[in-house]
Parts: sequence; structure tokens; C-alpha cells
Amino acid sequence: MPLNSVINLFNRLFRRSGSAPAICLEVRPDGIAWATAAGLPGQQAGFAESLPAKRQETLDRLVADQGWAGSPVVLVLPLEQYQVFQVERPEGIDDSELADALKWKLKDFLDFSPKDAVSDIFGFPEDASRGRGPLVNVVAARKSLVQELITLVAASGLELERIDIAELALRNLAVRLDSSNRGVALVHLKDRYGQMVICRGDTLYLSRRLDLSYDDLRDAAKQESAVQSLALEMQRSMDYFESQLGQVPPSTIRLVARDSVLPLSSMLSSYVAATIETPDWSVFGLEQDLDSRCLPAWCAALVSGSKHHESVSQSLHRRVTPDKTTHQRPFGVGGGCVGATDRCRAHRVGSLAEPAA
Repeated sequence: MPLNSVINLFNRLFRRSGSAPAICLEVRPDGIAWATAAGLPGQQAGFAESLPAKRQETLDRLVADQGWAGSPVVLVLPLEQYQVFQVERPEGIDDSELADALKWKLKDFLDFSPKDAVSDIFGFPEDASRGRGPLVNVVAARKSLVQELITLVAASGLELERIDIAELALRNLAVRLDSSNRGVALVHLKDRYGQMVICRGDTLYLSRRLDLSYDDLRDAAKQESAVQSLALEMQRSMDYFESQLGQVPPSTIRLVARDSVLPLSSMLSSYVAATIETPDWSVFGLEQDLDSRCLPAWCAALVSGSKHHESVSQSLHRRVTPDKTTHQRPFGVGGGCVGATDRCRAHRVGSLAEPAA
């Protein structure tokens, strides 16, 4: 596929899903997570382990076994495959031109040249700017990475519908969990890192990478220190949400972790002010706990085929274009650069701010 086609595909941010439920995929270093019709009758999710060199073979087999040929696909980029920055929104530039204009301001923050980046934007909540002027979130990923994923999908006979990012996918679950519109925090733990998002209603305020080692959590000699370190990062994120974004922190943190045997909720509760709970998956029609490896893909699938959540199925696939007939709430992230660094920093281009120590 020509590079211009890749850029155009990536830049169609916020495109709504079609009538047919899409297959949602997250291509990870250890395999491919997939989900479809999440929260609906007949929903499915699974994880196919695979080395990177075997991805095409693995996806081809999934397409054949599941009968997916020709189906629409949503790709979810894992946290480590992109970066998000808060940038001051310049005056006089149309929304359709913002992504290309702003990515050049990231040259001192990216670990690759802006000319090698595919970029897009999504909104930053006005009530979290604290008098700093209008901000916008800029998402940047390597063109070569996006090209590789698009080629993978096309070669398997699937039709790419849109590209999403992890925090916008996780927000879809947070929307369902925040029935009172008072805010909810969601933590997703993987083997080597975690991701924490804080939302209120359908607005994403904060996304942060959490340093994590499951080996340490399982090691009796290191477990207490590892739990305390993870709890501290979670509490710092809650404190940042309150002190820097001016928001009332949620009273409950929903935790999704792979190891269901380890009582992480109770272990972390001793060090975090908020109550920590695991989601009740039966509410979403699941008879057993969701495999946490499938969470981002499953969350992206929550909006497919659902008219109720169509307005919040924003994805990294079409630039924001104001709708003169309907109002859609902006979707934003507070807390900054996620993905490429081992330690999350709140990056504002032109100034830097970090969660309080």
C-alpha cells in the first residue's frame, strides 16, 4: 500500500463503525488478542499466542478458523506503539490541518523524526486545562509500524475500518462502569507494565503507564515492595488528577489483571485511598472473567454494532471535524506522554509537568 494511503487511513479519526460488528484486534509482541460483539449476545474473545515472525500465519489461521474473511477490522495500538502529548492549540488552523501542523512541535520529544511519524489529534477537556488556554492531544506513531499492521490485516483478507489506541478503547469500558457520571478509574495490568485511565462519563481525562513486574509480585521476597511501588504510582495518578487537573478523584478503582489467583485488590487496598474492585463481567454477559490479555480489543469491540455508544466510539482513524448539527463532547487525556517511556511524564510541548512525587 502506498505511504500516502497509509497516512490517509490513519488520519480518518473518529469514523463511526458500520452496521456489521467489527473484529477488534490488538497485535502484541506475544500474540494477537481479538474480540467481537462485546457485551452483546454471541460475543467472543480470545488470545492467539504468536512470535512476531509468525503473526501473518497466526492471523491467517484465525481468519480461516473463525470465518472472518472480508470482515471489517478495528486495530488497537498497544501502549508501547505510540505516544500522546498535550499541545497548546494554535489559533487560525483548521481541525483538519492540526495533526500535521502540530507534529513538528514534537521533534524534541519523539525518538524518531516527525517526518517519519503518522499523527492525529483528539480533544483535551476544557475543565481540566486550569486556565492554561486550549489544549489538544496529539498522537504520534511510526509510519513504518502502521504500514506493517495495515499490510498484515490486508494480507489476511480483512477490511481495515479504523485504528484505535489503548486508552480510547479502555474508555469504552469506563463509560459503562460510570453509571453515576461521577468518574471511574480503570487499571489494566500486563506482565511488564500497567495502564491507568481516569474518565468521567464519556470523557477521558488521564492516562498513565504504570511500571510493573509480575515476577516481583509473585516472588514472596519482593512482593510487598512491588505492591507498595504499584500502589504508590496509582495513588500519585489520583493525586495528579485532583491537584493538577482540578477534578474530584473517583472513589473506586477497577482492576483488571491476568493473575486471578493473586489477591491484588486486597493487597493494594492497604496502600491506596480508593476502594479497589474487579469488574463484574456477568453484567456484560460473560460467564467467566475476561482474559485480561484481551481487554483493549474487547473494549474496542464494546462500541461495534451499538448505537447507544456510537457517539463515544472515537478512534484514531479520522481527524476531528466539528459537526454543525450535533454536539459531541471532546475526548481528552490528562497526564501526557504514554507509550514510549518507561516512566510516564505529563508532556506539554513548551513546558513539562510531572505528577507530584
